[in-house]
Amino acid sequence: MNISELNLTELESKTLESFIGGLYAEPGFSDVDVNDIANELGISTKIIRGALGSLVKKGIVQIETNDSGYDIIYLNTPYWALVNENWAEESKMYI
Repeated sequence: MNISELNLTELESKTLESFIGGLYAEPGFSDVDVNDIANELGISTKIIRGALGSLVKKGIVQIETNDSGYDIIYLNTPYWALVNENWAEESKMYI
């Protein structure tokens, strides 16, 4: 699976690519928030929030507020293969 197969808009694709680029730790972990993506892409957080809202509706990501008040973005398990082979293998245990 790759991002181009997901039938996303250009902004959704850029947002998802940026988000996935920030996933560096163990499968399922994230510390990426909207500000990280907005800063990397040079796009306002308001616009990125709209793209993330679309990705939530499509079931690709979910957003949770942590104890520090950040809205952390998580990749839903069926899409872990987009990150790397390690995440893809780990997802098989949950799907």
